[in-house]
Amino acid sequence: MIEIIRNSNIDFIGKRKFGFIFSAVVIVISFLLIFIKGPNFGIDFTGGALLQVRFENPVSTAEIRGTLARIGRGHAQIQALGVKDTEYIIRAAGENPEDFANAVKGALIDDFPDTKKEFLREETVEPKIGKELLTKTIWAVVIALVLILIYVSFRFDYRFGVAAVIALFHDAVFTVGVLVLTQREFSIVVVGALLTIIGYSINDSIVISDRIREKYSKMRREPYNVVLNTGLNETLSRTILTVGTTLLAVVALLIFGGSVIADFAFTLLVGFLIGTYSSIFILANIVSVWEEKFPKKKK
Repeated sequence: MIEIIRNSNIDFIGKRKFGFIFSAVVIVISFLLIFIKGPNFGIDFTGGALLQVRFENPVSTAEIRGTLARIGRGHAQIQALGVKDTEYIIRAAGENPEDFANAVKGALIDDFPDTKKEFLREETVEPKIGKELLTKTIWAVVIALVLILIYVSFRFDYRFGVAAVIALFHDAVFTVGVLVLTQREFSIVVVGALLTIIGYSINDSIVISDRIREKYSKMRREPYNVVLNTGLNETLSRTILTVGTTLLAVVALLIFGGSVIADFAFTLLVGFLIGTYSSIFILANIVSVWEEKFPKKKK
């Protein structure tokens, strides 16, 4: 395998307090954002209707707002995409979804007859279905974490299993916090991105855990922290190469993929970065502290 960092000897475990402090700060900030500001839930979870329309010629937000007010839908949210004033997302929660979509489409056609319109997306979800979907989404994430805990504990050691789940929870909370901060729409597509991040992060954690287990069997006379550092350093090049090539694809998707999948790509970008960080600075460091407090290796 190509090594971009040869014979690295970084003392990750010795610097663990900096990693813990950074993680504690960003997690607290993320929780404050989540519980005070709250996610920008899409209609997948709130119920309602969403229309994404593209005009051939520029149309201002004020003009669209006037059209919506004329038909009694002035409360709807209008989100401009890009800087050309040609593409918008119009959404409303709590409406009769089908009636709202039909009324808005008809009004836009009537009020802007001189510019060609293309309706790129039309989504309608009943409020009851949205609430059920939110509940099922939470359960899906919880079940995924529990299954990962069981697998890693069985495959390696229960300490690595618990540390891996803590790291994954850390990644998910941080990513959601960034989504809240940037007011990205929290939709079922974003949930898919979060589950993808969990899968990506646990894959990296398993590779690192496997190398640590391998070094432990060969370095039984060495202090446990030395074993952890050796495993982290020997997988560092692989970790950087993997995340680097993955991010190239994600950035390309974010730039060229269009507005429909922009939130998905942005979520992956944030999650892959924080997932790589947690695999290096959270997983092994938690196991290190655990070993120091409750040593498994006989002195």
